[in-house]
Amino acid sequence: MSYFQTTSSERRGVVILGIALLLVLIVALVGRWLWPGGSGETEDALRRSVASPRYFATEERKMETFDFDPNEADSTVLLRLGFAPFQVRGIYKYRAKGGRYHEPADVQRIPGMTNEMWERLGPHVRIAHRYRKVTPPARTQDGEPRVDVYEQLTTQRDTVRYPVKLTAGEVVSLNEADTAALKKIPGIGSYYARQIVRYREQLGGYVSLAQLQEIEGMPEGVEQWLSLGEPAAIRCIDVNHASKNQLVRHPYLRVYRARDIWDYRHNVGPLQSIDDLRRLPNFTDDDIRRLEPYLEFK
Repeated sequence: MSYFQTTSSERRGVVILGIALLLVLIVALVGRWLWPGGSGETEDALRRSVASPRYFATEERKMETFDFDPNEADSTVLLRLGFAPFQVRGIYKYRAKGGRYHEPADVQRIPGMTNEMWERLGPHVRIAHRYRKVTPPARTQDGEPRVDVYEQLTTQRDTVRYPVKLTAGEVVSLNEADTAALKKIPGIGSYYARQIVRYREQLGGYVSLAQLQEIEGMPEGVEQWLSLGEPAAIRCIDVNHASKNQLVRHPYLRVYRARDIWDYRHNVGPLQSIDDLRRLPNFTDDDIRRLEPYLEFK
C-alpha cells in the first residue's frame, strides 16, 4: 500500500471537516455583517438604551364643555365631554334598565364622578321636560287644598307591627289578653308577648302578677299595665287522674315532683289533700304554696 493512499472512511472524514470549517467561516462573516461594531459596541448600545429610555409622545385627550342631556346623549357626546369609557358603559346600562336622570343633581351619582368633573359639567346639564318628575299642584281645580292620599297611606302607622302603646291608667287582662293586646304594653314586643301567653298555657293561668318575673329576661315594671282578670280562668290539674305527661308539663312539677306523685298514687293510693304532698321527698313548703292554686284532689 502506498503511503499517500487513503481509505474511503478517511476521505469521508476530510470532507466532513471541510464542510464544518466552511460553516464556521460563513457564520463569522454573517455575524460581522449584522453587528459591525462587535460585541463590545453592542453591549455599549444596550447599556445606553437602558440608561436613557425613549418616551413616545401621545396625543392628550381633549375635553369639551357644552350643554347636554344625560338621558339622550350618545357615547360620542359623552366621550367628548370627558366621561371615561367605563362611565359611558354605566350610563348606557342604567338607561337600558329604565333608569332616568330626573334632576341635574342625579348626574352626581354616576360612578367615578369627581368634584372637578361636576364643577365643569354641572352647570351644563339640561334635563328635558319629559324626564322630570311630576309635581302635583298645591290646590285642586275647585281651589281646595290638595290632599295627598298616597302620602297618607304610605306614612300611616302600621298598628299591627308597631301597635300604639298604652297610656297612663290603661291596663290589659293578663289571663285574657292575646299577643296583640300584650304588645301595647310599653317595653313588651312580639317575643315577650309570646312568652307571656306560652307560660300562661303551661301554668293554667296566672294567679299573681309576680309570676311574670319567672319568665327569663322579662322587663321590670310591666305589672303596672296589667290586671289578673277573672279567677275562673285558672285551669287546675286533677292530681289523682292526670297522666304522667300532664304532671311533667306543669312548670311547678317537672320530672322529680311528678314522679313522686305518680309513685305515691300507685304505692299508697289517691292523695286526699295538699298536705299529702308534704310526705313526698321533693316537695318544699315553697313548692306546695306555689302549687296549691293549680291542684285539685278528686
